[in-house]
Amino acid sequence: MKKIIFFFVLVVFGIFLYYFFSDSYRYSLEAKAYYEMGNYQKAYKLANDAYKLDKYNRMAFTIVTQSKIAIDWEKFIKESEEYFNQIDKISNKETITKADKIKIKVMLEIIMGEYKNLKHSKLLNKDLEDSAQIQYKKAKELYDGIFKKRNN
Repeated sequence: MKKIIFFFVLVVFGIFLYYFFSDSYRYSLEAKAYYEMGNYQKAYKLANDAYKLDKYNRMAFTIVTQSKIAIDWEKFIKESEEYFNQIDKISNKETITKADKIKIKVMLEIIMGEYKNLKHSKLLNKDLEDSAQIQYKKAKELYDGIFKKRNN
C-alpha cells in the first residue's frame, strides 16, 4: 500500500514540476488568470504564446479561442457605444437632413447585424453578454421606433 501511495505522490509531483517548468503551461495558467480577471487581450497573447510552444496544450488552445471571442464582444460593445454617441450628436442638431437619417439607419443596422454575428460561448463572461445584449436591444428599439413606423 505504501508503494502505491508513494507512486501516486511521485506522479503528482512530477506533473506539478512539468507544469511549473514548462513555459507553455506556465503561460497557460497565467493566461487563464488574466482571462478570469477580464483582461482578454493579455490572456490571448499569453495563451497564443503558450500554444505556439506546445500545439498539444489544450488549455492554451481553449484560452486563445475564448479570449478571441471575448475580445470580439468587447469590440462590439465599444463600437456600438461610439455609434450611439454619433447618433446622439446627429439627433441633437437643429435640423436633421435626409442624409442624417440614412446615417442613423445604417449605424443601427450595423449594430444589429454585428450583434447577430457574435459567437456565443458557455465560458463567456456574463457581464459582456449582458452589456452587448443591452446595446442590441437599444439599437433595435430605436430602429423600430424611427424606421418601422414609416413602412406601415
